[in-house]
Amino acid sequence: MTHTRIRKVSAQDRPALLGIINATENLSAEERDCAVELLDIYLNDPLQKDYFFIAAADGSNRPLGYVCYGKTPLTDAVYDLYWILVHPDKRRSGIGGRLLEHAEEILKREGARVLVAETSGLKTYEAARGFYLKNGFIEEARVREFYKPGDDLVVYVKRIKRSA
Repeated sequence: MTHTRIRKVSAQDRPALLGIINATENLSAEERDCAVELLDIYLNDPLQKDYFFIAAADGSNRPLGYVCYGKTPLTDAVYDLYWILVHPDKRRSGIGGRLLEHAEEILKREGARVLVAETSGLKTYEAARGFYLKNGFIEEARVREFYKPGDDLVVYVKRIKRSA
């Protein structure tokens, strides 16, 4: 993974990020629409403070993956990890872990206490659930048949050690 750098997402990244979203085979049409909606809010409203995007870019500055996170409203220093997507051709290369690590460093500086990730209980999300567990999250809750019959909501939580 040489020549990969982590940086803020900018407007010129939109086509590449749309490619990553559309190439993520386990996302439903509704999930793709939601991912694009959050991206467009981030890109089109410089005053918004709900969503932040960071990309992992290759040597030619083309995004290979991204993370979207934001502060959870009405909480004391809790943040949601909305999306962490890596292009299928680049998975299992450490990009997702680097994106998560970078986001956590930012959150530490901002005084975050907790990072929450929600995902589906379907078999097609097994890799995502494994990623969270591998990266220090714990399964905090499971709501049976939340999304639809047979599709649980699985909530993962990671406590953030604040910077001293």
